[in-house]
Amino acid sequence: MSATSKFPELGKFNHIAILVRDLEKAVRKFQSLGGKLVEREHLEQSGADVAVVEVGGAHLEFLSTRQPDSKVGRLLDAQGEGVHHLSFEVENLDSALAEAQQAGFRLRDTVPRPGLHGRRIAFLDPADTCGVPIELVEENDPDNKTSPENKRMGRS
Repeated sequence: MSATSKFPELGKFNHIAILVRDLEKAVRKFQSLGGKLVEREHLEQSGADVAVVEVGGAHLEFLSTRQPDSKVGRLLDAQGEGVHHLSFEVENLDSALAEAQQAGFRLRDTVPRPGLHGRRIAFLDPADTCGVPIELVEENDPDNKTSPENKRMGRS
């Protein structure tokens, strides 16, 4: 990547993803720190179990699995528990990926894939982002009116 390459501005910070072996224990631990569970889902395609806890206005997305041969299982074996990636919103993921490539960024995902609640996601290569995996996420509901938290609060 060229030092003069410029990637289009990232949108709003979305979440920090954290790999954990015991999802229930992680949720309880962060609830004891004042966190609030806002969503939980099993992603059939990847075998990932996901829980999102809001702490201090930030979303922590805990990733775990009951399938040791899944992607999350292999990551836990290789890396152990800890921060997995940072996520930022983009308006149009296809355009953002094309612009990132034009700016010289390598892509871990050249084609978007499904994330929580039908969101589309893709990753930049961490070799180009100081070793930090960066997820780009396109919300299917830009105003987030259909999120479990907003439905519970009567905002939908």
